[in-house]
Amino acid sequence: MNKYMVVCTFQPGLAWEEVTAMVPEEMEVAKALEAEGILSAIRVSVARDKVFLEVVADDVDQATATVQRLPMSKWWELDLYQIAVPA
Repeated sequence: MNKYMVVCTFQPGLAWEEVTAMVPEEMEVAKALEAEGILSAIRVSVARDKVFLEVVADDVDQATATVQRLPMSKWWELDLYQIAVPA
């Protein structure tokens, strides 16, 4: 298994009321992914309209599929980076 840092950038022009309304559902799905051991960290930068996720997956496609399980992913542009622990 590999770790990926996924930088999720909110698409411009969003109706933030919709985003806020989806927070409870997002948190529920995120907790389930954490329980599965495939989502290990979530950080949010509201000022930069970004969410940073650490995902455990075999490959980029699997990491992308994991992120796409989150309801808010429909509003994100994704950049994935495989990360390694320094030796």
